[in-house]
Amino acid sequence: MNIQKDLLEILSDYTDGKVTTAKADDVLTADFGLNSFELFDLICIIEEKYDISIPDRVLPTLVTVGDLVHYLEAEVNG
Repeated sequence: MNIQKDLLEILSDYTDGKVTTAKADDVLTADFGLNSFELFDLICIIEEKYDISIPDRVLPTLVTVGDLVHYLEAEVNG
């Protein structure tokens, strides 16, 4: 399972193809133009895809693509 590739696909689908690349240091809100509601919606999609629940206390730490990839790798791959 390639989480970074999956995440790029989710971002691309969510932004109707506007996001075509994603680097580890890309900020989810600033670099992709997501507002806080859209970010929350994106997290819900990710939770559903990976059948996990991301605790509210973790959400503020998921700022960049890299943050999200590292978190998902730890949760999904154990």
